[in-house]
Amino acid sequence: MGDRRSSAPEESNNSKTTQASHSHVVADEEREEAFPFEVSITIQSAETTSMGQQKIHKVPSPLRVNKEHLYVPVAVSLGPYHHGRSQFPQVEDFKVKILNSFIADSGSEDKAFLYSKILERVDEIRSHYEEGSTDEFNDESFAEMILLDACFIIFFMKYRGEENVDKLYDFQHLLGWLGYRFAIVDLFMLENQIPLWVIKLLNGLMYHDKDDGEALLSNYLSKSLNIEYDYVLQEITLNEPLHLLEARRQVLLGDPPNIDSKAAGCLAEIHKLIKGTWRRKRPESRFKQLSHPFRSVTDLKAKGIRFSVSSHFLLDIRFHSYCFYGLLQLPALFVNDTTKVFFSNAIAFEMSPETDSDLALTSYVYFMKSLIENPKDVKELREKGILFSRLGSDEEVVNMFKEIDTYGLSSRYIFPDVKLRIEKHCNSKAKTWMAELIHTYFRSPWTAIALFAAAILLCLTFLQTFYTIHPAN
Repeated sequence: MGDRRSSAPEESNNSKTTQASHSHVVADEEREEAFPFEVSITIQSAETTSMGQQKIHKVPSPLRVNKEHLYVPVAVSLGPYHHGRSQFPQVEDFKVKILNSFIADSGSEDKAFLYSKILERVDEIRSHYEEGSTDEFNDESFAEMILLDACFIIFFMKYRGEENVDKLYDFQHLLGWLGYRFAIVDLFMLENQIPLWVIKLLNGLMYHDKDDGEALLSNYLSKSLNIEYDYVLQEITLNEPLHLLEARRQVLLGDPPNIDSKAAGCLAEIHKLIKGTWRRKRPESRFKQLSHPFRSVTDLKAKGIRFSVSSHFLLDIRFHSYCFYGLLQLPALFVNDTTKVFFSNAIAFEMSPETDSDLALTSYVYFMKSLIENPKDVKELREKGILFSRLGSDEEVVNMFKEIDTYGLSSRYIFPDVKLRIEKHCNSKAKTWMAELIHTYFRSPWTAIALFAAAILLCLTFLQTFYTIHPAN
């Protein structure tokens, strides 16, 4: 993704003001047809809900250094942060066509009705973005932008989820294959998000089914991630993610076992306090938590640790230690040219202020970065059916993980037992001596043949010595 171009440099304040004012005027005929009406309504104050407390933040400045291309959309701009800065300006006209198409296909309320419903809750929608970031838009232009952007997301989720090639062809033809690929990536950028409740609201108004929003999102994520629909629907319904990036992150992580681990850790600390032993054991325990060395796949294999697939949930990492070998089970991971952008934006989401995050995905990437140090590590994971890559080579996969920055952060509540068990297994001579023997002396056919010949020679020497001392009668 290194060839992704960043957005054009910001113009002067006067140019910005002029551009913003022009963006609020519907200039072309198609836009005039889409919004020919004036809506006079009384905007009520937004209800105070838990969802209203959540924000769609901009990527923190330290994360953007030399990585602007990972966070700035190229083909499709959604929401206020990058509005009108797409390198494919024809997409804005296509959004109007999408809205008109939905109105015609669904036979639902007219555009004025949908527009008024967005305008009624414009303050609530603004509250999801950083303070001051939407000031350049008046209520009418902001509502227009949100309506068109939300309809685009509905279009993409609906027809990608249904795998309707005919419906998507016009959009693909408009942008070309490269632009279409960028559009898929842009949907999961942190600064390019629309609140999902807006999408559910519009989808329900157009298709008269208030529950169809969850079904639309669940079907799209289920098809694109190859995960069971019922599970995705359950995750979306229970957790109510604010935006598409958060929804995909939640589904990929799966049921987080770290919650139980965190509770168990708290209970253990309370138990130590009650027994009065906490102060005496704390330094040793803390040292163990911080002293896990980084061990790559190759290093673990040399210690007799084998690898297999656990599931497709990123938090499903397990380790079992047996008499003469260990088994590390890792989730299957599909890697392509969009993986780095998604992981980088999901990490930025977890590190954003006011985000109730346990750094789960950051911890997963941190763990994988320690496992993958060279192409041999990637090859081993590929051969075990854990890693599926559409990149050019194993070296590219290594470089991709190196370029995804976790800033040294991971949660001590994510995979703590796995790390301790791996370390305990690797430090056990009784469990690793056989593996080390095989790794040292049987790593190639020639060393195995040499060892076998030496063993035969030793036996012959022993027999010769024995019969010399005890000659046969």
